[in-house]
Amino acid sequence: MSEDPPPKLPPVEPAGATVTAGSLSPELLASLLVEGDDELAAWTLRHALAERPRAEVFDDLLVGAMTLVGQRWETGQWSISEEHLASQTILRALDRIRPDLGPEGRIGPLAVMTGVAGEQHMIGLACLGQVLQELGWTVANLGADVPAADLARYVTRNEAVLVALSATEAARLQSLVDTIATIQNARPGLPILLGGRLAGQPGIAETLGITWAGTSLVEAARIAGDIAAEVTPQG
Repeated sequence: MSEDPPPKLPPVEPAGATVTAGSLSPELLASLLVEGDDELAAWTLRHALAERPRAEVFDDLLVGAMTLVGQRWETGQWSISEEHLASQTILRALDRIRPDLGPEGRIGPLAVMTGVAGEQHMIGLACLGQVLQELGWTVANLGADVPAADLARYVTRNEAVLVALSATEAARLQSLVDTIATIQNARPGLPILLGGRLAGQPGIAETLGITWAGTSLVEAARIAGDIAAEVTPQG
């Protein structure tokens, strides 16, 4: 028997709400997402960001919430409509809390990110883009389902310093292999990072011959920081 659904949250006015230790939970955020409340979801994330770095908040609070959404869809507690609503709501909430870096945020090394051909899941890349922007990167998020040849042309024409790919389903493996090979032919030695569920497979970075694969934004930020340090002139 599946667990009972969580009670509906009462209306909350963000400006007058108080935050207590432990109140910013994945359960709270998941409930807001499935209700389509991007304003309160952004408020929840913004308060968490006041206490912890962005990569940590995304790794823990946001991933935890989306994991709950996925589990409740898989068990039939929530429908596919509610799962889709939660995904769209978190993207709107992320847009509300994007870093405000000003003109200086447009002059860093270029990171290009996209879903491989057929890939539609973009939440992880949206989160990574914000983390990289705070590290001083210029970010070009090309979105979902980009053909390998088009991506390679963009990366070459714009002198990208880093490429981040997303691949979630096993059905995307061949597209992933093709994309990596096309980029490496066009730009040998260009660092490539991989996120999404496929990135959690042990040893996949070595198998694919790429710089890094994983699901932790904290670790991705560390790798990106090392890459930026290598290409940024020292004053």
